[in-house]
Amino acid sequence: MKVTILPLLFYFFPLISFAQEVNEEEAAQYLEEDKKKISVVAGLSYLHNSFGLLYKDKVFRLRPNDAFYTEFFLRYRWLDVSFSFAPKLTHINNDDPEKGKSKYFNFGFNFFLSPKIRQYIYYSQVKGLYFQDTKEFMRLLYGNDYDEEGYLQFPDAKYRSFKGETSYLWIGNKSDYRSFNNMTYEPLKDVVVVSTGLFYQYNILSDMNRIIYQGNAFNEVENTPSKDFRIALRSGGGIQKKIKNWYAILEVYPEIYYSKLINEDFHEFNIGGYSNGRVGYDNGNWFFGAGAQLNWINSSNENFYSATQWLFRAGIGFRFNSPTFVNRNFDKIDNILK
Repeated sequence: MKVTILPLLFYFFPLISFAQEVNEEEAAQYLEEDKKKISVVAGLSYLHNSFGLLYKDKVFRLRPNDAFYTEFFLRYRWLDVSFSFAPKLTHINNDDPEKGKSKYFNFGFNFFLSPKIRQYIYYSQVKGLYFQDTKEFMRLLYGNDYDEEGYLQFPDAKYRSFKGETSYLWIGNKSDYRSFNNMTYEPLKDVVVVSTGLFYQYNILSDMNRIIYQGNAFNEVENTPSKDFRIALRSGGGIQKKIKNWYAILEVYPEIYYSKLINEDFHEFNIGGYSNGRVGYDNGNWFFGAGAQLNWINSSNENFYSATQWLFRAGIGFRFNSPTFVNRNFDKIDNILK
């Protein structure tokens, strides 16, 4: 299904590589000026994510309660930092008391090892989960007559994920690909990129020993963290179309992956796909946009490997000149890294 989407991208945007609105000199000048600016973004995301517990050959879903959370991005040159949380003043997360509370934290950045080789590193954590399939699980234990309402809560549960990707740009380079990363980079021209990347992910589900159900707390004596890893080979491409200060970006990457549950006899090879799209406005000083991501895994146990099923994001940001002493120190670092 995903494999057929990529050719359609080029059908809807014919001859995109010839529609350059910014010449090389203007692009080089902008990139030089951008070194002395700081980009800040505040956004709101809706995340649909689920994890799995395997019991008697059946996967039961664990979910974070908070679906909405705020994101903040800060970029200066190659330093690109993001973090997220749900401030109480915004009231964007009206937690269902039966599902407990969830907290998010993530941190990640991108950089290029060369004009063609891109490195992506990301860490994320969610604390506080609930058992979405509580009734089904209880009926498996106590019979089909069980009809109590409520959810099993794991208030201390942590799901930590360490992710990375090393990709090679067959078509395009780091200056073309900058704006595909996030909104802090201004799109300069129409762009086509094609790349192949190796994606790797290590996940840990831990601290499941405290359980709350129907207002009662239970403590398990022993709880062993569940660990798994995933490796995927992704090949695909993306396009960026710019009309004055408006732009649209779309990427699609079919993948072949291998997943393994550590210390358990459970693994599989399968296929999947990653896609990302965004539309927005950017005049160089301030900008806004909205987009969506979709991870698709062709597996009956896809929840077990913790893939974001879908995510919607909207944000607004601005750029301002960085202090002189910051520029001076980063110039020294850049000279060392050359």
